[in-house]
Amino acid sequence: MENNNSTKKFEEALHLLNEAAREKKDEIQSLVTDRYSQIRDVLEDAAKKSKKSYRRVKDSAEDWVGEGGDSVREVISDLDDRIHDNPWAYLGGVAVGALLLGLILGSSSRNR
Repeated sequence: MENNNSTKKFEEALHLLNEAAREKKDEIQSLVTDRYSQIRDVLEDAAKKSKKSYRRVKDSAEDWVGEGGDSVREVISDLDDRIHDNPWAYLGGVAVGALLLGLILGSSSRNR
């Protein structure tokens, strides 16, 4: 008998919860819809701002590269002239650098 009463009370509690959920369903849906639209608006604004920022950074980078391109060409031209004037010094420097790099990489693989 006591088990039957507990089951009956449990069923009544579930019924009350279902009724409350049905009553609050519309309220919850409108709340979620409002919040969703606010979040969507914020994301759209952020996307617009990021596009503007991206364009500004891109334009600045293009300007910087355009200005820097001339100086890079001058440095490369100067280096090319120096290498043609004294090629053996640069070949020796590259050989020593490669030797040192090989020793460093070789010793690190032996330590493992």
